[in-house]
Amino acid sequence: MSSNRTKIRRQLPPLNALRAFEAVARFLSFTKAADELLVTQSAVSRQVKNLEDILGVALILRKAQLELTEEGKRLLPVLTDSFDRMDQVIGSFRRQSKKPPLSLAVPPTFARRILLPRLPEFQAMHPDLEIRIETPPVNPDFRNSGHDIAILFGETEADGLVADVLMRERSGPLAAPSLIAKSNWPDLRTMIAKAPLLHVRQGNDSWFDWRLLARQLGFAGLPVERGLVVETADQAVQAAIAGGGVTEVDYRLCQEEIADGRLVAPFDISMLTGRTYTMVCRPDETELARIAAFRAWAISALAEQPDSDQPGNGVDDAARESDATEAGA
Repeated sequence: MSSNRTKIRRQLPPLNALRAFEAVARFLSFTKAADELLVTQSAVSRQVKNLEDILGVALILRKAQLELTEEGKRLLPVLTDSFDRMDQVIGSFRRQSKKPPLSLAVPPTFARRILLPRLPEFQAMHPDLEIRIETPPVNPDFRNSGHDIAILFGETEADGLVADVLMRERSGPLAAPSLIAKSNWPDLRTMIAKAPLLHVRQGNDSWFDWRLLARQLGFAGLPVERGLVVETADQAVQAAIAGGGVTEVDYRLCQEEIADGRLVAPFDISMLTGRTYTMVCRPDETELARIAAFRAWAISALAEQPDSDQPGNGVDDAARESDATEAGA
């Protein structure tokens, strides 16, 4: 349905000329108008002269102190009001529009015990940024996922991606003090052979962590295929606190439980497993503000610190070949 208004063709001067006059008339200064409009003084002067030529009237009396003519005085409030109203409406659109959220995929235990306790610092730095965190039990297919950034766990293949290693996994046995006192294992070999073991599933291998520890200690072939198998390191930690068995986990994932004595290292041993927590993003997206900001913060706040304060001196760089699939932490 049409109206008379839709049939009217407005005969208005160029918008830039109107803006130039409005700024000059408001300040009574070509210099201040040029500063506001981010153009040269001569450009503003030309725009105002062009407007006067189009309208066929003088709008400004160019004296030592600029003065508005009667026509200029009539036009100024109309333009100022119109521009103010446009600014209010357009500003409301900008306030309503949301920045794209930051989408993260993070291993469950790393999210709960490393990322989330530190994330308020990043949120305080970027209060208007919406953050969405998913915690898939296995590494996502990041190249085809919709995530901005993923933290991958395992022996990560990151070809074609920008990759930052945040933490190398160093794990060792932990158990509840009550279980250690009750069992009184004389040595590490006996513990591995007889203790109830807690396992975090790695792909299709339910026993990988304890097999690796036994092999690195020279106990290859020692039976470890027993005990409770869970999906995440966090679940293994909770089971160990309850006295359900000995877990093998990175001590940095349970610092609170170690500090308050709920978990204890039965033997002074830890090892680098060859697996890492690696942050990845796509190379063509590194300059996006939300991705660049989180990446810079994560490298500063989450990257591993010297681990000399961890229990265990380590079976550090022994053979680390494994066929483990990334999963579970």
